[in-house]
Amino acid sequence: MNPLIAKFQMGAMLSADDHQSLYAVCEIKQTVNRSMDVVREGDSPAHVYIVLDGWAARYKVLPDGSRQITAFLLPGDFCNGEITVFKKMDHSVVALTPLTVALASPDTLIAMIRDQPELAQAFRRAALVDEAVLRAWVVNLGRRDAYARVAHQACELHARMSHLSLLKKDEFDLPLTQEQLGDALGLTAVHVNRILKRLRDEGLMQLQNRTLTLLDAKRLGEVAGFNPDYLHTGTA
Repeated sequence: MNPLIAKFQMGAMLSADDHQSLYAVCEIKQTVNRSMDVVREGDSPAHVYIVLDGWAARYKVLPDGSRQITAFLLPGDFCNGEITVFKKMDHSVVALTPLTVALASPDTLIAMIRDQPELAQAFRRAALVDEAVLRAWVVNLGRRDAYARVAHQACELHARMSHLSLLKKDEFDLPLTQEQLGDALGLTAVHVNRILKRLRDEGLMQLQNRTLTLLDAKRLGEVAGFNPDYLHTGTA
């Protein structure tokens, strides 16, 4: 199924016309190589980019050259939906893997929101979930120690991959380097490595050959203080 339709069907009763509109929005596709920017801070892009396959990340670069990743983007996610309102990007988006994106016209999306109520509701819902995830990241960065921080990120990604039906039992492909995890969690790659080893030694999770396995999901969630409600993966 088209990942945008799969995402928008959650919490919305989409009609056949709605489905057709979403298919049409995703007709024009583009591939982006790993480590290449999809959009850059300061750009005024002509298209809204929608992830169809692969992983991407939002990020900001500080004056000293350090990078903060502010979101991981998975299939069905918008890279820059805000340009339907704001014309200039205030952050960048990078491909973490070889990436396939749809190129949607901002004017087409605006018309869909105006004329198709269920799609308008689906767009609003997606934006509100993004806000909820960002709040969870702020709490994770600001109030959890490094050990719980890594555990929480693992639990969140596990829940998101489950929602996308990309789990194999309790494991999934995690195409992130320790440096990229550190950039998301405010940690050095060395610190991330130490915590991953501790989590493995304690029988909670294991990251090997870019596959993340939750060895004891219940205990890992307890360590993280993880409650998946903020992901709003149910229908309400």
